[in-house]
Amino acid sequence: MKTLKKVLIVVVALLIIVALGGYLYLQTLKPQYSGNIALNGLTSKVQVNYDTYGVPHIQAGNNEDAYRALGYVHAQDRLWQMELMRRITPGRLSEIFGSDLVETDKLFKTLGINRYAAKEAEEFKTADEEIQKNVLAYVDGINQFMDNGPAPIEFILLGLDKEHYTVQDVFNVIGYVAFSFAEAQKSDPIVTKIFQTLGADYMNDLDVTPTGKTEMIQNAPRTAILDSLSAKINTIMNKLPAPTWLGSNSWVVGPAKSATGGVIFANDPHMAFSQPNVWYEAHIKTPTWERYGYHAALVPYALLLHNRNYAIGLTMFENDDIDFYQEKVNPENENQYWYDGAWRNYNLIKETINVKDADPTEITVRESLHGPVMNEVVGSLDKSAATAMWWTYTQLESQSMAALFELNHAKNMDEVRDGAAKIHAPGLNVMYGDKDGNIAWWASAKLHLTADHVNRNLILDGTDSKDGPQEWLPFSENPQAENPSWNYVYSTNNQPDSIKGGLYPGYYAPEDRAVRLVHLLEAKDKLSIEDYKKMLLDNHSDIAMKIAHDYAALISPEDELAKKAKDILEHWDGNHGVNQTAPVIYQKILFHSMRLAMENKLDSGIFIGFVNTHLTKRSFDRLMHNDSSKWWDDPETEVIESRTDVFNKAFQITMKELTTQLGDIENWKWGKVHTLEYKHAMGKVELLRPFFNVGTFEMESSDAVLNKLAFLRTGSGEYNITSGPSTRRIINFADVENSYSILPTGQSGNPMSSHYKDQAEMYVKGEWRKMLMNEEEIKANTTDILTFTPILE
Repeated sequence: MKTLKKVLIVVVALLIIVALGGYLYLQTLKPQYSGNIALNGLTSKVQVNYDTYGVPHIQAGNNEDAYRALGYVHAQDRLWQMELMRRITPGRLSEIFGSDLVETDKLFKTLGINRYAAKEAEEFKTADEEIQKNVLAYVDGINQFMDNGPAPIEFILLGLDKEHYTVQDVFNVIGYVAFSFAEAQKSDPIVTKIFQTLGADYMNDLDVTPTGKTEMIQNAPRTAILDSLSAKINTIMNKLPAPTWLGSNSWVVGPAKSATGGVIFANDPHMAFSQPNVWYEAHIKTPTWERYGYHAALVPYALLLHNRNYAIGLTMFENDDIDFYQEKVNPENENQYWYDGAWRNYNLIKETINVKDADPTEITVRESLHGPVMNEVVGSLDKSAATAMWWTYTQLESQSMAALFELNHAKNMDEVRDGAAKIHAPGLNVMYGDKDGNIAWWASAKLHLTADHVNRNLILDGTDSKDGPQEWLPFSENPQAENPSWNYVYSTNNQPDSIKGGLYPGYYAPEDRAVRLVHLLEAKDKLSIEDYKKMLLDNHSDIAMKIAHDYAALISPEDELAKKAKDILEHWDGNHGVNQTAPVIYQKILFHSMRLAMENKLDSGIFIGFVNTHLTKRSFDRLMHNDSSKWWDDPETEVIESRTDVFNKAFQITMKELTTQLGDIENWKWGKVHTLEYKHAMGKVELLRPFFNVGTFEMESSDAVLNKLAFLRTGSGEYNITSGPSTRRIINFADVENSYSILPTGQSGNPMSSHYKDQAEMYVKGEWRKMLMNEEEIKANTTDILTFTPILE
């Protein structure tokens, strides 16, 4: 017995030693927020004051030193995120995650963003000298951390070797951002399928108007490529271990409409939630320049920013910058296609996908004049049919780095406008306000016009140039407003003003948020900072409320439960609180109504993708109020179903499913089914999930309100939040040092950092923190000081 006791004591002691050793080892992986670090390339000392929330306040003697220090501090908090982001567009995720990501890599290898980035990196060598110095210094700062700092724990778990970053990696990330903004790849193939197989009558409720040319396209043969493409791309994008960029709100009021007497600026870009979150905040000050900015991984210039003079925010323009073309393939040579009266050779590109613990996958990408052929993405071996993707981003020369430099280093509104004009893709709404009382909005993108017969929501004819761009518009003709008489500008990804007498085609968001925002902007003569805070957290939808009330009027309840549910819908106030029941019922009946109307005419894979597009969401209101729509009838039955029939059937299904899922109606609470977990790529391993993931939280709001917390509609009854405000910012130019922000989780992407999730509870509660720019406040809130010193030769 004594021997056993001694053995147990030894075992326990060993376990304690191992645990203590593991803990001490993990401590060595923390970011270094204090002390001294020697950096190559510095010309003078750089001091970094870290505030309470881990935001670095960088003071440097010149801009180049500041960007080098920024690269270092950004990397020590976000190197894993940088590694993920740089691997997406070159198709290198399978190298670390294995065969599960081969289809993702195949998509991006086909798109050719990496090939385009290589050209950009080569052209960058002739860029403005100051831009080159800034970007190269930032990349060098990252690489110096990589050489001298600890490897992130994710690198250790995956056995990753460190590889220096390059300017091409920066351009790859910018290209990924551009693609994740696009919507056409999710909608165009499905819209074409609907038109070709069901006819023009079914288009009337989808906010798409066929034109003359479509009669010719309708007679074209169907292909497996078109049927599969949207579903495939949706699946791939939803599996990405990095955030996609999905939408946004922004509004700016001028002094005449501001309770503070100065411009008030708001912006909350909507992006896929992940851990780490998208943005890394940094405040930089040199003798000639100051800027508080929000950085994406591997991008040296801030995409969201302000200083004492002006503020810039972004939302998605949602213009259509992707078109699909049906190519005519030479029956005697599968590597040729017909264009403008002659057979042309595809550009053939061999690509290799290296896969962890498996053999490499080889693909051949075919590129026509329009762009890459997408057959390989859906696994189609039929080379007699080819659908090519034309994309403004890769068709035109980029000025992205020059645009970002000008936005970050502008001195006035004219210089910001010049920077906005250099953005060719993705389409962005650049929002602006300044200390002098100016407000502005510019739809920034290189827009083009097509011939009248072309409907860009459909697959186009690739055999000649008639369906292609006919005229490129100057930036001055883009939708925009500067200092309008109504004293505000706004964007909620909604349809902009007309261009040359017509509405520019795009995949604009439903009008719910725009309707609500305009109502709130017009409700008061002057708006305060507190008004802004409430608006950014607003969870009301007039349109959802209207649909629910009209829906309830057509429902014939069969029992007491159904009567209660109908009464709840009839009296719903349109808010989405965690303890409300109406949103639970509304989302279920909305999904089942759409499913009963559409799934029998499409198929389940296509329907699930389509019901989650902007196009379909924009059609909810129109379809739900059109009693004569052909969508209501099920062609597989002998009777002709009406809207009332579908609504009642959907309601009956909803009652049964919610009872099974949640029990008594008193338990049907929105917060139980509308939840948020910030997921890390390593969190897919259940054992690691508590360490890497953050949450779960019960959340208010929904996908069509100002505080947009979106989810995928799948019919499961669970509305796991996938995206939402990636930050909330309010800039007060009456007192710019009292401006506010919040991040969804925290500044750091390092799980060992105290700033990994220190804002998560604040975000859920709708709380705020100040963006510090006052020197005395920064000193008072400094928790750590990190000093970079030059390495003397």
